Amino acid sequence: YVAGRTDITPKAQEQYAWAIPHIEAGLGAIQLSMLDRDDVAGWIEGLANGGKLSRRSVQICRTVLRAALSEAVDEGLISRSPAARVGLPRTVAKPVREKETETWTADEVDRFLEATANHRWAVAFRVSVLYGLRRSEMLALKWKNLDVDAGTLKIEESVVATRTGAAWSNAKNERSRRTIPIDEETMRAFARRRAEQAAERVAAGEEWEDNDLIVATRVGRLVFPRSYDLALERFVESAELPRLTSHGLRHTAATHMVQQ
Repeated sequence: YVAGRTDITPKAQEQYAWAIPHIEAGLGAIQLSMLDRDDVAGWIEGLANGGKLSRRSVQICRTVLRAALSEAVDEGLISRSPAARVGLPRTVAKPVREKETETWTADEVDRFLEATANHRWAVAFRVSVLYGLRRSEMLALKWKNLDVDAGTLKIEESVVATRTGAAWSNAKNERSRRTIPIDEETMRAFARRRAEQAAERVAAGEEWEDNDLIVATRVGRLVFPRSYDLALERFVESAELPRLTSHGLRHTAATHMVQQ
């Protein structure tokens, strides 16, 4: 369903993909022809009172359900959408924030790598957790920084979060500007990203912006730090791993390097 929605933005596609499991878990057992307004309202009320989702997340779930049911109406599968007039609850129980862990174990790192292996930014997550790159350094990496023959990666720029999104900056200091050797499996991950990006470039056509970025949007633009963090949060949650920030990935890498 998500792959077929070419009329929505990539960001919206990610939201749809995230919301659909919630919809299936709450309403999937009910036949489409039997689904009514009370079912939808009860499900949304349950999401709001569950203490696991924010108000925005509940709203996204409702929006995706409405879109799917509207499409079902257009296709003649049902006569009217049972979600059309269902509003959001006035209050949403605030999610209980789990305490962030300092680092992951080796087993947890493996689970994280497996969970992110097929994502567009898989190599970014891999390099962050294995080599300790800062988020700002990872988002600034360009293909010119990767030496395929030598198997090395040069870090020389960074992207910092701003109120409007992000801004370019030089690496923090002379020590931050460095060249690191990269293992063969990670080099293969870079190769997969390059191939994926080539296909994205063709799909984007004239909208593509050639910024030489390794981690980029589907039209070649800079990825904002907040977008990167949100993607990370989703994978940590889906893999049922201890909560960890992008800084925690760096700390994890440093810890395991010391232990080796």
